[in-house]
Amino acid sequence: MTTLISCIGDTDPIRNRHDGALLHLARVFRPKKILLIYSERALLKENNILLALNSIEGYSPVIKKDERLISNSEVFIFDKMYEILNNVVLKYSRDDEDLILNLSSGTPQMKSALFTINRLNDINVRAYQVITPSHSSNEGIRHDNNLDINYLISTNLDNRKDFEKRILEDKAEKFQKTLIKRTMKDLLNNFDYESLYDLSMRHRVLSKSKMKKIISLLQDLTEAVKYQKLLKVVNQTNYCEKEKKLINSYLIILLQVNRELVSEVLIRSKNIGEYACELYLEKNYPDLIFWKENRPYLNSENYPNIEDKLLNNEDIHYRKEQYLNIHLYIKILEELNGNEELIESLNKLSGYNQQRNKVAHGLSEISASQVNVRKIVNLCYQIVSECVDLTEDWSKFYDQFNNKISIMLDE
Repeated sequence: MTTLISCIGDTDPIRNRHDGALLHLARVFRPKKILLIYSERALLKENNILLALNSIEGYSPVIKKDERLISNSEVFIFDKMYEILNNVVLKYSRDDEDLILNLSSGTPQMKSALFTINRLNDINVRAYQVITPSHSSNEGIRHDNNLDINYLISTNLDNRKDFEKRILEDKAEKFQKTLIKRTMKDLLNNFDYESLYDLSMRHRVLSKSKMKKIISLLQDLTEAVKYQKLLKVVNQTNYCEKEKKLINSYLIILLQVNRELVSEVLIRSKNIGEYACELYLEKNYPDLIFWKENRPYLNSENYPNIEDKLLNNEDIHYRKEQYLNIHLYIKILEELNGNEELIESLNKLSGYNQQRNKVAHGLSEISASQVNVRKIVNLCYQIVSECVDLTEDWSKFYDQFNNKISIMLDE
């Protein structure tokens, strides 16, 4: 069922020998139901409104009056009008009715409220303005409220079959695009790329080519986080496969830091440290590690002295044929007199292991005040830079990414 929702204005029901907005919309669309929202002042013309609506030839709508009568002191308060009218619209939208909103009747605050409701609510609503018969301002044209309603009906020039339709649909496209763009920027600034991707898929606010580019960038980033895929920008570099994976993992943990996901940062940071150690050792000591069932072990035949040192170190409780972890990697690097900066950063990163184990193994709550995730991600970057010859500052990746998207949204 189609329902016309309308306030009552000074121009209703008839002015200057033509339909007012309410009567004109009823004449054009002939909705099965009309819901009238009266103020105390407008209620004085209720009888005239009903007579005018029922004067449309061959048309007998169900006319209802909203249960709330708006006081004269409220009709000029936008917030109050928005609250009242929004509740009315939502009430009828839940009944799965096709709604038509009259944007031309009532006080300016009523009209503005309905304009806003039409733009903000994702419901089955069409909204229309009614253009004046002169297609210009009504200023200077007298109201006909004091004239006899029967005389007004009989002299109404719109009361004929070939009347001019004077409606203009308010599609709110520019307003909606502005709101969507603002929401997109908010999501961008909060590094919520998955939500931004979903929103971009549903709303085209830019040219087809620009939207396609934005969607492609966001899809690439979203899938990298979800499935640990290599970002295209990383995959297109000249680094070896393991170097690409390390950089990619750093970018994922940097995103978790930007989103303040403390537990994710703690869990991932140790993985980055271990992977960086494996990469460093494979580059500089290619025969030190051997792999068995996807786990790294010390090649004791080639490095018996290191194994002895590990076995005799009571602090780490190493045993033969034990697979390697970040603590053992640090001890191995120290025995090899390896990169001091790398060892220092790894030791600092390892210092967060107790908090990490609480999260990863104990499923315990951890306070954000106990962990400085910015320090952790900075340590991760220092570790990556000691293992990979970085040609650009990947720590600025998301600032540059956001700036790129933001510029496209502003164009």
